[in-house]
Amino acid sequence: MPGRGKTIVYFDNSNIFQAQIYVGWRIDAEKLEAKLREAGDVWQVYFFAAVTDPPRYTQTNFYKMLKERLRWETLIFPLGSRTVRCADCNRTRKVPTEKGVDVAIATKLLTHAINRAFETAILVSGDKDYLETVRTVKNLGLRVEIVSFRHSLSRELGNESSAPVLFLDDIRSQIELARPDSEAESLQAPDSLN
Repeated sequence: MPGRGKTIVYFDNSNIFQAQIYVGWRIDAEKLEAKLREAGDVWQVYFFAAVTDPPRYTQTNFYKMLKERLRWETLIFPLGSRTVRCADCNRTRKVPTEKGVDVAIATKLLTHAINRAFETAILVSGDKDYLETVRTVKNLGLRVEIVSFRHSLSRELGNESSAPVLFLDDIRSQIELARPDSEAESLQAPDSLN
């Protein structure tokens, strides 16, 4: 396998956060970064997330830790809402939703690719919305590696990875957060309507 060269990580917190709720365990950001560095140096990590208004204390502390201790670039967006209609009862309600994060990740990834800021991008997400962005970056002659939970990975996105997909499930023992905070553990994914 060729060396990764200059590497930048793009972390989609929404996709990974929702997947963590599904699998029932949390990732330790520091351990994950160390694991990613095993295959070569990581120049920078960009962490994209949405925050409630007002932000919760644990959220802001977590983002502060990423920025100050790990030196990650944290790009935080306001959490929006959307109206959904229940198929069974026809009632509507507002549910929290992330607005603009996927576009911000795609834009940052493409801008860096065009400017040759990296040789390898590591996308920590399984979201199919990034498929065309990944293809475009690869068409520029650059590499994109995918890191995702197995259940949340789009098959098409996984097929575009320049290296075998790194499944977070497979490295759980190396990256699991030992003691998650109680507020984060009590968070629930927005109800989905079928």
